Amino acid sequence: MLRISKYGLVVALTNAMARNANGFLTPTSHHHQHRQHHQSIQSKILKMSDTKEESPATPEMELSKPSTPTSAEQTLAAQILSEIDDGTRTYPPWYYEQYEEDDYGDDDLDDDPDAIDPETLGKWDPSDLETRLEYEFDPADGDPDPNVLDPKFEHLQQVELDEEGIEVGYDPIYGRSNPVDERTIINPQDSYVIDDQTRDDDLVTPTFLPGDLEIAANAEITTFRKSLKIVQTYTDPFLEMEVPRYQARWYGYPEQQRYPDKDVNENRFTDPKDATNFDEMTPYRARKTAVQMARAKNNEWLPEGKSAAFHNAKTDVYGKLGLTVGSLMKGEIDETVVENIRPALDILGSCVDLLETNGTVFRFHYHGLIKNKRGMAAWTETLIRDCGVECTGVVFETGWRKRDPYYDAGDKWFGPY
Repeated sequence: MLRISKYGLVVALTNAMARNANGFLTPTSHHHQHRQHHQSIQSKILKMSDTKEESPATPEMELSKPSTPTSAEQTLAAQILSEIDDGTRTYPPWYYEQYEEDDYGDDDLDDDPDAIDPETLGKWDPSDLETRLEYEFDPADGDPDPNVLDPKFEHLQQVELDEEGIEVGYDPIYGRSNPVDERTIINPQDSYVIDDQTRDDDLVTPTFLPGDLEIAANAEITTFRKSLKIVQTYTDPFLEMEVPRYQARWYGYPEQQRYPDKDVNENRFTDPKDATNFDEMTPYRARKTAVQMARAKNNEWLPEGKSAAFHNAKTDVYGKLGLTVGSLMKGEIDETVVENIRPALDILGSCVDLLETNGTVFRFHYHGLIKNKRGMAAWTETLIRDCGVECTGVVFETGWRKRDPYYDAGDKWFGPY
């Protein structure tokens, strides 16, 4: 029986034991008296008995709490541990007789290069990063594709269809679900004992003697059975449906991390024979050529005045025909009409400037936001009618301004509209 103190620890009597030169504990006589004195003043920590019940006649061994080790003992313990770590520790002969593993002389049988070294279990090295599992492959890097069907086997050509010509098990939402697909093997390989490519008749006792009629009959039956091309299936206990017994394994493909590389001229309207070969140019010349090509297509790279001349060319026809619509040029203004629509002009204020009064059509230079242009024109037409003046149309001219530069972060692009 064991009785342990409240500390819950079983400690050794270092005062009753001494270390020899090799660090093993051996009992000595000169510590015996010190041990008895020490036990008399210490509380009992551990009692050992061979029986389950306490017996006064059973001798008891009393263990006491060890004292604090001295500096010499700590130095000796550190030295022993250091020698064990670096392998320079020597042991007495009886250690090898009792604790060394037996040598059965089978070292040659363990020279397997693929065997796992127990000393390396749980340790990582750079070689672990180089090895890959069977599903870790990338055909794009030149790895063989394990999903390619083996040509030495014959696979199912057509999946079973229902009376409507739809594949059995097909769902328009979830797709195909029939386990018997094009990867099903029709002519699986037989056992290596009976397969024509691997069997050796000299290693087994022949079933029939040479020349027996059963040999030809069995070969005919085997050939007929294989010609039926019957798909061997079994009932899966979890799916509860027929699944093929022999099927080419599907390994899948690695997840696509980036889009595949494409030709630089793809999705371009430039004829390949007219494409500029920047690879043959120096970096300086390639940059100059790219700037020239960009300026030819984008007004941000055009020289000053080039874009204005392009837009002026579109409106030159108005001047040739004597038209003012579409420009900011002023036309004839009837002062009588101006006085009649004065209330409307006062309401509009500096938002517009009158350019022309042509009968019942009024042209204004509009300074407001482009997004309010249509609404302001309709409102102006209503204001003029409220003044008692007939109005059939109001035209707001904005010149080159197609957007609101200061409202749209200063973008002064005219745009195609």
